[in-house]
Amino acid sequence: MKTNSLLAWAVLALLPGCVTETTYIGNNTSRAAQSIDTAAAAKTRVELAVGYMKKGDLSQARFNLDKALSMDPRSAEAHLTLAYYYQKVGDTQAADAAYRKLLSLHGSDANAMNNYGVFLCKQKRYDEAERQFLKAVAQPDYVDMGDTYENAGYCASLAGQPDKALQYYEQAVSYNPRKGQAWLAKAAMELDSKRRDAAGVSLSRYAQLGLPETAESLWLRLRLAQELGELAQLHKFGGELVRRFPDSAQAKRYINNDY
Repeated sequence: MKTNSLLAWAVLALLPGCVTETTYIGNNTSRAAQSIDTAAAAKTRVELAVGYMKKGDLSQARFNLDKALSMDPRSAEAHLTLAYYYQKVGDTQAADAAYRKLLSLHGSDANAMNNYGVFLCKQKRYDEAERQFLKAVAQPDYVDMGDTYENAGYCASLAGQPDKALQYYEQAVSYNPRKGQAWLAKAAMELDSKRRDAAGVSLSRYAQLGLPETAESLWLRLRLAQELGELAQLHKFGGELVRRFPDSAQAKRYINNDY
């Protein structure tokens, strides 16, 4: 059962363009000249493009991205957002080219590698995606290790590699113990492989962190109770599942005794 999703980052919090005013003093003369910070101006254009994409105005989004790249051809934010734009319009070949262009300009950008990995995984290019995720986590000073390992785990599960997926999920929660979705994905895989004790530890850790119960977490608790032969607990969690998430696929499965 799908228990996770790929994590990518768009550049949404961009700085506005700034204008600086400089005064030059010569022989008995002075003049004010305005110099535009082109990198900051390009970021503003990218911010506008993101806003237009959210509104569904893709023509204006592309217009502002083209402006951004004309101002700052090396802008990582512009190339990344251009890749998202191509994904939005369904041009996967152009999106791939945009990611490769981004990485040719910024070969040590771990966020770019992670995002390219997400794209490749969605295209079912699983081996290539894994290579990008591993390149990302190998970059010095990269801080989003948990997210990227979670992506690697989810992608490995889609590729039909449960042992590798479980290993990546374990690394994800090691780097970021509050990654609730990774704990649940880990527990699901442990239950699938009949590792009841390990699944119990994962679900207990999820609860200890104070993470909110979801349809998926209650479903996994129900499954674990069934594996342990604890019928009272099974129906306790099933009842809570139906009460709190009546429209969920898990609640419907419980009602139909499909567990």
